[in-house]
Amino acid sequence: MKTLIVALLLAGVVPLLLGLLFELVIVAPLRVPLDQTPLFYPWQDWALGVLHAKIIAAITLMGPQWWLKTVIEQVYANGIRNIDLHFIIQKLAAPVISVLLLSLCVPYIVASGVTPLLGVTPEMQNLVQRRIYPFLLMVVVLMGILSFQIRQFKRLYEHIKNDKYLVGQRLVNYERKTGKPGTSPSPPQSSQE
Repeated sequence: MKTLIVALLLAGVVPLLLGLLFELVIVAPLRVPLDQTPLFYPWQDWALGVLHAKIIAAITLMGPQWWLKTVIEQVYANGIRNIDLHFIIQKLAAPVISVLLLSLCVPYIVASGVTPLLGVTPEMQNLVQRRIYPFLLMVVVLMGILSFQIRQFKRLYEHIKNDKYLVGQRLVNYERKTGKPGTSPSPPQSSQE
């Protein structure tokens, strides 16, 4: 029974939501003109989601250490015999499903609930409803790239600062200003024999 519940969540619900999100973000804006209504086929979305879920899981397992990789490795290490339903639901299924549902619902609520309150034309409402998913993907990607670049600039700044003034944790190239003008520290004398 535990295996069936986990299979329903991880092989049914997650791929369906992932496929539907991919359909809304990439496929529908490219294939369906604005004057036509897109049709969604759950079986096709599920199959596409299974493919994307496998790719995402493989990339996650090959990537850096983070919470999702740790949880997937723990589930894999436990196997089917020692399946921990509470752990899988709490640490893997619930966060992933929550993120996917938020990614699907928030743009829809903004496009269908907030846009009509602004008093725009029906054509503009249709445009917003159809293009909000790709727009938000673009915003998220740009924010990710921007935050990555900011971290890289901070790391570069720290590296330059450490190279100029610090060797290890000892401060160098820093001369303390004393109150006497014209005095300079004497150069170190080398001992020659």
